[in-house]
Amino acid sequence: MGVMAADEPVERVFQALCDGRLTRDDLTARKLAAFLGQTTMVLYHHYGSLDGFLIRVDGAGWRMLAEGLEARARAGADARALAVYYVEFALRRPDLYWLMAERRFDRARLRDEGRLRLARPLWGAFVGLLGRYGSARPAEDTHVLFAGLHGIAMLTLSGRANLGEDPAADHEVAFAAARRLADLVLPPRPAEPAAPAAPPAPPAIEGCTLRRSR
Repeated sequence: MGVMAADEPVERVFQALCDGRLTRDDLTARKLAAFLGQTTMVLYHHYGSLDGFLIRVDGAGWRMLAEGLEARARAGADARALAVYYVEFALRRPDLYWLMAERRFDRARLRDEGRLRLARPLWGAFVGLLGRYGSARPAEDTHVLFAGLHGIAMLTLSGRANLGEDPAADHEVAFAAARRLADLVLPPRPAEPAAPAAPPAPPAIEGCTLRRSR
């Protein structure tokens, strides 16, 4: 049985949740060990517990979400587009998102073991992003926006927001709700300042361009 690098099991399980090869029902020590081709000791030796392992997978999911939001913000997306991206992220990766936002962890124990070191920096990245989008109270607005977007995503995934029989239409309703929530929480993003106009060309004399003095 080969020896695995400490991050390799996390990456393999993360990717399998992303593409649907693992589901939330597979997130037990026995099933994960079988998927990895190892004994359960691979989880307990490197990560202390099943929670210690899964919180690493959870963190990979939040980093992926944060990086996706940041990339769209840098490309000029407005707050409505970011809200839609959050909901779309959840709908496309339901089992990963369940781990990230629904599974219960013994957070007190994980904190005592020093396994929540990334939680505050990641949350700070989201708060900072909302600050850049004009929030006067970014910490509060991050809670409000995430709570609302999570509710939209979970109602859609559970089918409890299903008023019809067309899943694609249900997704469009979810995206519309996400846009509306962004409008309620955040002000419109100010337009980027226009680039300064180029100085006018000097007048031409006899087919030549005047040279500027140095």
